[in-house]
Amino acid sequence: MKSFLKIKSVRNSLTLLLDDFCKKHGLDSPKSYNSTFNDHIPFGEWLNKIKDINEQYPKEGLGLEIGALVQANHIGIVAYIAQSCDTFADYIEILSKYERLWFNYIPKKIDFDEDFFSISWEKPAYVKAGLYIKETSIVEEMQVSIIYHHLQQLMDSAENAFHRLDLAIPEPENIEKYTQLFNCPVYFNTEQTKIVFSNTLLKAKLKCYDPTLFEILSDHANILLKQMPKQDSLIELVNLSVIQALENNNVQINFVARSLNLSPRMLQRDLRDRG
Repeated sequence: MKSFLKIKSVRNSLTLLLDDFCKKHGLDSPKSYNSTFNDHIPFGEWLNKIKDINEQYPKEGLGLEIGALVQANHIGIVAYIAQSCDTFADYIEILSKYERLWFNYIPKKIDFDEDFFSISWEKPAYVKAGLYIKETSIVEEMQVSIIYHHLQQLMDSAENAFHRLDLAIPEPENIEKYTQLFNCPVYFNTEQTKIVFSNTLLKAKLKCYDPTLFEILSDHANILLKQMPKQDSLIELVNLSVIQALENNNVQINFVARSLNLSPRMLQRDLRDRG
């Protein structure tokens, strides 16, 4: 769990979003000034910043309010590349490829079926182990709120963009605050966070279509992507398997290895290779 909180990260410009929220509500900002705009901060540090704000402003739906203030400069290069997109389908492709540049968290999964498509991501192992539950709930709210409000900036009809929303957070007292904002059914206490869209939205035109932006920015974005730590989900999968083993009172390497479809020797080797 500790490795996840150190390796995963968010773009430092997102702390400007926290700073803007604090200024709006007269709070002490957790923003640090010893990092450059393009740097990333470890996810554990990000969660502590969220905790600091929540202690000053303990309000239901805090993440929704923070996310509502998002502007392109908070997201960074991904938001500006998005302005090169012609349709929502193009935007989904950009989000899938470059999202790690602003929010290097649980990898997002995009699924398509006959009528709908979805963007989803799992709960991290540290939450299943009982750590940072409140802070992560706020982060989950922020993520969907940022996506929703960013779409509003890119599309004319974004207020009806979400068909359904599953939020992997405890059910709040005021559910209407969520359903009214996203204008769709919202379900809580789910195993993963999932945003469901209608396939008809894929052809929707975006307002800021500028194809030259992609030519200008994509090379730089690809360089930044290469500088990011390689995606390696093994440690997180091992964390989840260990939690599963604890629930089954069977914390043995054979149990953990079998759940990962590995031999104990291969698992030991892979863990050793990762230090």
